[in-house]
Amino acid sequence: MLETLGQYKILDRIGVGRTGSVYRARDMRAGRTVAVRVVADEIANDPQSREGFLRAARATAALSHPSLATLYEIGEDQGHLFLVFEYVPGKTLAALITDRALNTRHALDVAIQLADALAVAHADAVIHGGIHPGNIVETPKGHVKFLDFGLSVPISRLEDGQQVTVTGAGARPHDVAYASPELLLGESVDHRTDIYSLGAVLFEMLTGRAPFTGATTNELARQILEAPATSPSGMAARLPPALDAILRRMLAKNANERYEVAATPAAELRSVVAALDAESAAAVNVRAPRHHQSPVAVKADRRGGAFWIAIGLGLCVVVMLVAMASDAGRRWLSSLLPPW
Repeated sequence: MLETLGQYKILDRIGVGRTGSVYRARDMRAGRTVAVRVVADEIANDPQSREGFLRAARATAALSHPSLATLYEIGEDQGHLFLVFEYVPGKTLAALITDRALNTRHALDVAIQLADALAVAHADAVIHGGIHPGNIVETPKGHVKFLDFGLSVPISRLEDGQQVTVTGAGARPHDVAYASPELLLGESVDHRTDIYSLGAVLFEMLTGRAPFTGATTNELARQILEAPATSPSGMAARLPPALDAILRRMLAKNANERYEVAATPAAELRSVVAALDAESAAAVNVRAPRHHQSPVAVKADRRGGAFWIAIGLGLCVVVMLVAMASDAGRRWLSSLLPPW
């Protein structure tokens, strides 16, 4: 294993992706932990692939968003081309899902953060092109980040009778489950392919399974190209029906039927979250004991109680004054007093 690259001391290998191996390393000058991706030889040693990869890396380095892992440096040492990224501690979404749905509110919050990041990247004409749960990390503080933004190697063209393969070092066939139809067909792609992939990830977060499945990679690809997606609320009754329309549009097979910009599904998901929060707050106010009510609600209850006590005391005073105005009333009041 490599021990150093430039100013970076290699600590351990933490993963293998389509574009090479990733190592946790120590930046000896800045005194921080970083992630160093050593670019695969088939990319680094091929002039055309190398130039395209470096062009994508430079575009990625110009991006800035809390949900995009920062690319600090593009370097070369000891015959290795490498990229130095922000080290993101935490778990991938793939590890968090593991065939079970996430809490609905949590899943929507994750999707909103990611959609916001896509909106920023797409505005700078940078697309990810390979979104799946394995390259999204949630930190211990609940923030999510895309890894390797804009550095994906495309899936090979799907021909009649041909098995679909994912090209690049360390490629995994199950990544096909999140690929858009146009990417599988080898057609030109744009930012809407990322919107499709994010929709597939959100679907899995909400239901515990990807929108399309298949016994083989080729069968899975055929499902993505031809089969309609199941409505998530049909798989989990707890899900708001409003999510069906959002995901149906994100997962549209024709890119022209998807959202034009990632900011739109982000806004619509925020509306769903607001409705869920309002329903939750209403349920708590109805069912919760007084000591569980919000301070504002408790204060309002106290003000209401004091008002009615004051009304009661006022009526008592009025009755006494009326009674004292007549002999019969005075005799009645005297009968109520103790004999002493």
